[in-house]
Amino acid sequence: MYGKDLSLMKYFVIFLSTLYLAGCGLTLPHPASLLEHPALPEWEKSLKTKIETDLPAQAEIVAPRNQSISRLYELIDLNRDGRDEAVTFYRMEQKGTLRIHFLVHERSNKKWKLRVDRPIASGRSIDQLHVITNDSKTLNHLMIGVTSLEKNTVYLVKDVMKSSIQITQIDTYNRLTIADLNQDQHPDMVLLKKGQPAELVYYEEVLNPQIRQSLSLPIKEGDLFADHDLFEIDTINAAKEKGMLVSFTRDAKMHLLVFQLNQAQLEPIRLGEAAEIIEPMYTFPKDVNQDGVIEFAHQYTPERSIGRIAEEKPKITAYYAWNGADVQPFLESGFELREEQYIDLEYNFVMRFPASWATRETIEKKDNRVRFINRETGTIDFELEIIPKTQYIASHRKKKIKEGIDYVYVITTNQAYEKYAANVALVE
Repeated sequence: MYGKDLSLMKYFVIFLSTLYLAGCGLTLPHPASLLEHPALPEWEKSLKTKIETDLPAQAEIVAPRNQSISRLYELIDLNRDGRDEAVTFYRMEQKGTLRIHFLVHERSNKKWKLRVDRPIASGRSIDQLHVITNDSKTLNHLMIGVTSLEKNTVYLVKDVMKSSIQITQIDTYNRLTIADLNQDQHPDMVLLKKGQPAELVYYEEVLNPQIRQSLSLPIKEGDLFADHDLFEIDTINAAKEKGMLVSFTRDAKMHLLVFQLNQAQLEPIRLGEAAEIIEPMYTFPKDVNQDGVIEFAHQYTPERSIGRIAEEKPKITAYYAWNGADVQPFLESGFELREEQYIDLEYNFVMRFPASWATRETIEKKDNRVRFINRETGTIDFELEIIPKTQYIASHRKKKIKEGIDYVYVITTNQAYEKYAANVALVE
């Protein structure tokens, strides 16, 4: 028995010796190396090395602020040949002035070649980057917003990969949005310029920008265009016609202006006698049922709702689609109720009501429970208990339906609540 073990050990030693003589390392990986990120693909390693080589000394890379992820470079198929080019923005100080430049690298197999190194304009950062395709679908051009001190300036960069590259200064702005406002398959641009008065500037067709219209806004001293305020083009009615949504903050409330094109001119929409929709802050329009049409949001306090002492009574946010009629929002025939939600910012959850529950619920918030009570019958349709995670103890009488960062959300198992548990969503 022992002789057999010694024989196996002899063969094992011979095997290790062979590996060593062949130049194979015998060192096992350090445990810390197992926690490292996976290695970058070769093309990306090569690109990053090339960017570092081609960046001038003292250059500082800047990423466009409107991109969801801050990156070293943007991958854009500029010549629409099916292969992305890498666009890198950087800034440099020259004679006391910061200037924004950009590099374009073109890929050839696993290597990258510098094709463009050009200045754009004086500025500190990139506020906006938009990729605009030409009519023949053969080129992608760039619309770039450059920030300098408190001013933003938008530039159109055409024919990026050609020696005849064109960089054209278009206008200054505080807010900017690009979309097909007139629905002619060509993107348009609308700018907001703060001041007294504040104004909208509508450019038709961004690749051949021409000022179509300037329009003053009913802004008073003290009004704010906060970061959370809307400035976007979206579908505004059931006919899926597009319009311009502009909101501003006055006295801690959101004032929403809606504009629509009429004979190629932006005109403010009046809803009955109202020139604007006034709602609590963060009561934003959104496409709640994913049908391509935004719904306008309106908050109300249901009758007989109960809240904690010294706190506001619970509110419901109702979402209405507009059919385009000139009527007062939100309960007239021109606005159709699509969905209601209870939004709890204390406990970080949203309860979406089934369509059959619309306008019928009373909300009772006591201690760590929220009840939704049918006003007609007085019975509880749904009850949610919210327990701090540090205090939660599992019980056969309660079922955990959600778990968040701070809380566990449970329902009582002996009630018919489970069929509505899917209507609860966390908003952490």
